[in-house]
Amino acid sequence: MQQSQLNRKEKEVQEKDNPALSKVIERNIRTIIHLRTKAARERGLQGRIADAITSFSGRMIFAYVHIIWFGIWILLNTGRFGVRAFDPFPYGLLTMVVSLEAIFLSTFVLISQNRQGEETERRADLDLHIGLLTEHELHACYRCWTPYKIIWVS
Repeated sequence: MQQSQLNRKEKEVQEKDNPALSKVIERNIRTIIHLRTKAARERGLQGRIADAITSFSGRMIFAYVHIIWFGIWILLNTGRFGVRAFDPFPYGLLTMVVSLEAIFLSTFVLISQNRQGEETERRADLDLHIGLLTEHELHACYRCWTPYKIIWVS
């Protein structure tokens, strides 16, 4: 509630400063949000799955789950709980499962990084276009004002 009141006050201050500019900025922000949600919707199922797995594997809960999993695996294979050891020391089956998991996780991370890299390239290209347009506009303004040779008096 307080956050929305602060946002409203901030918005009112911006509109008092320059109402036309604040509306343009607001429209541009809505456009950016729309483009990002559109790009997220257009992503394929495989890309969404890869991003979800990468996102989960990059959190501490992933590490905690593995610590618990490895601990239970090792304890069960000591034979102390009345369970016959299905993967005795040196835990060859566990090593194979963890190796396969590492292969798949690295593949999912690479898929997500490739997608993010493509997105970064598109943004860099857009930044270049904006920079070139800004340079062109500034040069045009400079040509317009050069004949007047404004002299500043201090």
